[in-house]
Amino acid sequence: MKLQHLRFFVSTVDCGGVVKAAERLRVSQPAVSAGLKALEQELGKPLFERKGPGRGTRLTAKAIEFHKEAVEILRKCEAARSQFRRKEAQAPKLRIGVLQTISSRQIAVFSHTLAEEYPEKQLRVREGGPIRLQEWLRGGQIDVAWTVVDEVRRNTRLLWRERFVMLVGQSHRFARKRRGGFSWSDLEGENFILRGACEAPRGQLWPESFRMKVIVRAERDELAMKLVAEGLGIAIAPESLATDGVVAQPVRGLDATRSIGLRWRADLDSDMLDAVVKDLKVAS
Repeated sequence: MKLQHLRFFVSTVDCGGVVKAAERLRVSQPAVSAGLKALEQELGKPLFERKGPGRGTRLTAKAIEFHKEAVEILRKCEAARSQFRRKEAQAPKLRIGVLQTISSRQIAVFSHTLAEEYPEKQLRVREGGPIRLQEWLRGGQIDVAWTVVDEVRRNTRLLWRERFVMLVGQSHRFARKRRGGFSWSDLEGENFILRGACEAPRGQLWPESFRMKVIVRAERDELAMKLVAEGLGIAIAPESLATDGVVAQPVRGLDATRSIGLRWRADLDSDMLDAVVKDLKVAS
């Protein structure tokens, strides 16, 4: 017994005739008639009492009961197909935008800690500048932005403040602390690694009169810190970017700081937000 023949039969009964059934199923009338005939042959008994040309047909007593069974068979088949095709429910996602100048060590520790604590969550991390992170958050492309926070507003939380310092390699002559610290005049003529992704305006980091000898302009902080560690030059950067092989030294007159915090969607689950804040504090 073919399901297509059952559909022909049920549609013919529901529509009141072969012609309308063919229109509903978008097949030819002869195809419906042939299907009904084949179904009757399969069952061994007629389904309709044919009254002759122009006088229509009506269901036999057996066919009335069979119609109920046919409807139930088709319903179960459709339900089984839908269940089979149904996609598995995806685990909820937590999309976090991260300021590209956050240290890779902090990002790695945070991501690992949060993933272990919430294995059912699909953690998604995207790097970007502060303007892009704000656009992603406003456009619903991320749930949380780990970024520069200039002022604490609604759906914003300050995590920490850190100063800008001079970063040098361990073998550099400035790696040892100096009584009274370093001045800008000490840095005259030194090779500098300039951070292309620096989040602070240049005028806030060094005096206008200071002439910086730039040998590398690195868009990636990871590259900048690698070059500093190798002794190729020094960099002005947030203190947290000091990696293995890099020493942070204060410079007199360098008073710039950055404030790092969170911005999030208004409908973000409060428990998840608390977990993110807790794990970020672990990473910092």
